[in-house]
Amino acid sequence: MIVAIRIDGSTKGYAAVVSRAMWWASAVAALAFTVWVGTSWSMTDVSLSCSKIGESRFFQCDDRIVHVLGVWPLVGVGLLLAAPPAVAALSMRKWVSWLVVAVLVVVSIAGLVNWTGYWRLLLFALPLAVLGLVAASLQQEGSRTGTLRDGSAEVA
Repeated sequence: MIVAIRIDGSTKGYAAVVSRAMWWASAVAALAFTVWVGTSWSMTDVSLSCSKIGESRFFQCDDRIVHVLGVWPLVGVGLLLAAPPAVAALSMRKWVSWLVVAVLVVVSIAGLVNWTGYWRLLLFALPLAVLGLVAASLQQEGSRTGTLRDGSAEVA
């Protein structure tokens, strides 16, 4: 990891920038994953009945997910995966970052519990939680710049 050193020799503030960038990268990756899955995966990839016996009564196994299920389940997966990292990136509070890591772990457990169907896509929250773990540990306690603990503005 490359860390820039300021002229005075300190790295103050760079950890917050890296942490925020990691949270935003996680949110963008979650949205990109959701779009990619919806447009390129077929029902064979997410339906156990197609995987085991190669057929289903309700749809063709080679149909795209978005054509069978519609857009709204994809929107739901996208929100469940991308909203927590976006909240952490916007708030930049350490306790919120750790809470988001916990939420992503719970979402990935929900994907594991539903591994036989479409909602197993929520397992993608596990790598997001690992990235979040790194981002939250990089974050410093007073990482929001511009305000002091009492809410007044800093004077430069």
